[in-house]
Amino acid sequence: MDIIQNQILAPFTTFKIGGPAEHFCEAKTISDLKLAVKLAKINHWPVTILGKGSNILIPDKGLKGLVIKNSTAKIRLLPHQRVELDSGVFLPKAIMHLINHGLTGLEAFAGIPATVGGATAVAMHGVGHLWSEFVIKTTKYQGVILTVTVQLKPGDSEAARRLVKTIQLKKAHQPQQSSGCIFKNPPGQSSGAIIDQQLHLKGRQLGQAQISRRHANFIVNLGGAKSADVRQLIKLIQTQAKTKLNLNLEPEIIIYG
Repeated sequence: MDIIQNQILAPFTTFKIGGPAEHFCEAKTISDLKLAVKLAKINHWPVTILGKGSNILIPDKGLKGLVIKNSTAKIRLLPHQRVELDSGVFLPKAIMHLINHGLTGLEAFAGIPATVGGATAVAMHGVGHLWSEFVIKTTKYQGVILTVTVQLKPGDSEAARRLVKTIQLKKAHQPQQSSGCIFKNPPGQSSGAIIDQQLHLKGRQLGQAQISRRHANFIVNLGGAKSADVRQLIKLIQTQAKTKLNLNLEPEIIIYG
């Protein structure tokens, strides 16, 4: 496992935005992941775990310390319809793999480009379900999630595949080269509708960052967008929501730096 200096992080994110990691490595096994965390502790480096790079915004100046690209990928079938997943497992891959083995329940999270560790860390929600409903155990090392065990149930694989396809089709309209939904929905309301219909900010652009014309709760990178541009758009939306509607919009994405 090599430690790389000043690795640009933009290619490792769905936003395609982000400066260099002071130190960077890729962990392909749980042993690698533990070793990387131990190395960071010895060197007093702060640690950032990077999965598939969705739901995050990395600053233009990059990140200090060690950024660990979590590429751990083992899926272990256990008795009683339980499954132990490495934290770096790509969730869409896991869902289809488990359906092929007759295990269902995770279809609600279809179309979300997350890793298992990321889903666990942010308490991810899917279509009508929370990720936490399925998690029965996590293992950690120095606070870093290593594996997650979920409780599933036997089910109709064909019906599960049809549900996955239906959810994926509904998500197909969502903008690409973004981080996903920028804001959490206020109770009983849609942030996208608020930004579009009440604040009239859909399509507003700063630099190469734009509030999506397709879905106003997404900010898209039109090509060469800077983290600073995205942050300014987020601030603009929050300020207008507070000023005009007395509403505090809370970011759903993780903003580093």
